[in-house]
Amino acid sequence: MPTLTPAHEMPWTVSSPFRMQPGLKRLRAAPDAPPLFVRDALAGAYAADKAAVLRALGPDVLAGELEPAVSQAIAHAYAAQTGVRLGATPEALVHGMQEDFVVLHDEPAGMRTRFLAVCFPSNWNPAEKLGLDFAAIHAPVADNSLLQAGAHGIVDMAFRQASMLRHVWLLTPGAELSQHPETRLIRWEDALRQAGQASSGRLIDQVSFRVERQTTLPLPTLKRGVFFIRVMVCKLVDVLAVQPGRAAELREALHSMTDAVVHYRGMHAVRERLLRELAALG
Repeated sequence: MPTLTPAHEMPWTVSSPFRMQPGLKRLRAAPDAPPLFVRDALAGAYAADKAAVLRALGPDVLAGELEPAVSQAIAHAYAAQTGVRLGATPEALVHGMQEDFVVLHDEPAGMRTRFLAVCFPSNWNPAEKLGLDFAAIHAPVADNSLLQAGAHGIVDMAFRQASMLRHVWLLTPGAELSQHPETRLIRWEDALRQAGQASSGRLIDQVSFRVERQTTLPLPTLKRGVFFIRVMVCKLVDVLAVQPGRAAELREALHSMTDAVVHYRGMHAVRERLLRELAALG
């Protein structure tokens, strides 16, 4: 069974018009400020899911070398916020945190990825990102002009100056946390077939709402920066039911996506049907 976050705990950051943009917010040191890490009752399930992914994919999701000083800094930051002390080794961090993470080195040519522990990628291969800078990592992203134009400022602010937060939401045909392109269990054609076999006949009942909660931890004294990715998944119909009006908000966002973004996200064959079904929800 997939590990699902309760619908009322899922971040809802859907807005229109949809744009591929940084959307960064600074994490300030205040009692009511959003945390750098999110640890909840599903921590054990996440650890089990990560262990299964590592057994299946190994170097495809765990690439590069993690220096002891950096692992200690991550473990210290985690303990300071969550109260949970993890061993300062790559293995302890990978299995102990619900977040995936990427370590960037601040080099003369800019910041580049030198270690990745990404068990739950959203249809990309982490091993292919080792050694790349921000621009190269985001080169395949559709409508990436805003991201690329602000690349220097984004990197400087998020990985040298202050911890930042952003959310990226997606609609996926499968609910598994790991969406590695080589091991994805369910694709859109599968969801369409399942919808045809279901009593409701609705595609929307087969769709999951996926959120990447992305945060950063600058380590300027070590000339390093860390990028954390907390993946959360829930059935879309459950998330829509949390508050009135969400179906209309999602429909507007989907409608405003450019064709390039729709194709990039693999939704070209299902968008029109999802728009009709969302409209029917009111």
